[in-house]
Amino acid sequence: MARLSPDALTALAIDTLRRAGALEATAESTARALVYADLRGLSSHGVARLPMYCAQLRNGRVDPVAQPAIVADRGAAVLVDGADGLAYPACDLAVSTLIDRARQFGSAVAGVKRSHHFGVGAAHLAALGAAGRVALAFSNSPAAMPAWGGRRALFGTNPIAAVFPR
Repeated sequence: MARLSPDALTALAIDTLRRAGALEATAESTARALVYADLRGLSSHGVARLPMYCAQLRNGRVDPVAQPAIVADRGAAVLVDGADGLAYPACDLAVSTLIDRARQFGSAVAGVKRSHHFGVGAAHLAALGAAGRVALAFSNSPAAMPAWGGRRALFGTNPIAAVFPR
């Protein structure tokens, strides 16, 4: 089995996403997050997701040219609209805004709407930790598992991530 360096894997993922129609910035942001997951042994959220993401870019489930934007701004609180695109650029915008706003206001909160699967939550929080911030990330999820003894999916996984700088 061939092994790729992280840089080569990132380049391959960027090329794959670009060929599926994603904007360069979207492809780069997504590839970084997928490789981040693989490097941490979380392959379920790594480049193995590329075929699904590319299919969704091509079939219209995800807008390949979406441009995330801040659509509500209340100083220490912002809302980012992912414009029905891949979540990673919207999360990048939220995180960079949070870093600036937390410096300005002492704490900050951001929400992201109309986005796609956001992957490994810790990938988004790394920059906040590096900036010396405590951060939490939460996401909703569709019904994925039944209640104890149940037969149909009822509960989502509701991912949560946290970072505490040291």
